[in-house]
Amino acid sequence: MSDSAVQRFYRYHAYVYDSTRWMILHGRRRAVETLAVQPNSEILEIGCGTGLNFRFVQERLDPSAGKLVGLDFSEDMLERASRRVESQNWRNVELMRADASTLQLARRFDGILFAYSITMIPDWRGALRRAFEHLKPDGRMTVLDFGQFRGWGPLAPVMRGWLRANHVETLQPYIETLREIDPKLQVIDWMGGYNFTAVVRRGDAVSVH
Repeated sequence: MSDSAVQRFYRYHAYVYDSTRWMILHGRRRAVETLAVQPNSEILEIGCGTGLNFRFVQERLDPSAGKLVGLDFSEDMLERASRRVESQNWRNVELMRADASTLQLARRFDGILFAYSITMIPDWRGALRRAFEHLKPDGRMTVLDFGQFRGWGPLAPVMRGWLRANHVETLQPYIETLREIDPKLQVIDWMGGYNFTAVVRRGDAVSVH
């Protein structure tokens, strides 16, 4: 998907995202729990969208000691996220626009979250590499996204086709690539492959090239 296609897609969906995604984006609180957020943690969410997941992180952070950075490629989505941050008076949240596949922030994080974003990033391997480089020692990176619907029988291709029409590619080897990074990768499948949660631990992981 080209940059212009990304912008066009989210220019519309920014307005309906919060009112529609709760029906399909399951497991977000569970994914944040796997990051083992501490009150003073520094957390990065890549593909944060409108900030729909911020509250799950904020519940665990001390606002005077912890930090949450939300990163997205879409200005329209970040505008919505900014409104959310302002309405909640979250002083410890920073928003930035950047391409995840070429990320260079000159800082590291205790936890990094991809929540239903990796399957929409064209260079998802590059995004995983850049994210891993931004983890602190013993940090964690959690990837939550749609699975391949292997347990859904004849409905599986229907679901995958519908997601593909919405620029979500479910058939790439995400888990295999994450396992190359961390041979001890923890993977949790949910509801017959509807989604997966994969947790990379920096202490167990290897360098990514």
